[in-house]
Amino acid sequence: NSDEPVEGFYGADLDSGTLGSGFPHSRHGFSGDYADSPWNLNNLPKLGGRHCSMLRHVTDNINGVIVPWLYMGMTFSSFCWHVEDHMFYSINYNHMGRPKVWYGVPSK
Repeated sequence: NSDEPVEGFYGADLDSGTLGSGFPHSRHGFSGDYADSPWNLNNLPKLGGRHCSMLRHVTDNINGVIVPWLYMGMTFSSFCWHVEDHMFYSINYNHMGRPKVWYGVPSK
């Protein structure tokens, strides 16, 4: 029936340092290609060398900056349009499900 209400569930700002992120990490005893990859979201903020990040100088584990946040959604869930904290860039990885639809809004 098309008149039935639909409810979408969404989980935001889940601490991947506690719950896990879907990416292996050396601090949890993992090693190998995925654990050491620069594209692993656990490693990205602390990269050195050719792809270095200024965040490598941050000593605290700041959730959502140094420690990735995990978001879970279902059909019809949404995430509000926003500007990232401190004007940081954002990177996302879709572990499973249908591809996301992204919308960009120019500043002017």
